[in-house]
Amino acid sequence: MIKQVKIPDDMQWANLVDEIESAVEDTSMIAWVGSEDGHYGMLWEDFKSVARDVEYRLKGGYCALAGDLVVKLTDGTWYEQGKIDGHFYHREVPTLKPDFKPFTVLVGQEYSTIAELNADDKADV
Repeated sequence: MIKQVKIPDDMQWANLVDEIESAVEDTSMIAWVGSEDGHYGMLWEDFKSVARDVEYRLKGGYCALAGDLVVKLTDGTWYEQGKIDGHFYHREVPTLKPDFKPFTVLVGQEYSTIAELNADDKADV
């Protein structure tokens, strides 16, 4: 009988192009891929040619993906790699809504949003 060995989470590898294609549902919206500051960049088709065989460790360390790599979309949003888990996350520039509300509570138990912490029915902790 062959025993299956579980690969520790910090040892999981990913193919860069596959990760981007699974994160970005419509790759035709990719304007460019490059550095966060815009000093380095390539169009998506050129990037795919260069990065097709690039493998990296999801949780960093040896063979970590460049920390400032972004996938910029034509609508002004972008994808960047999560620092903890290595997956790509869609980001948008925050905008203040016309009906914004002031808030007073900033700290709570575990991870909570500002909306959750300042809900009217939230008991003071």
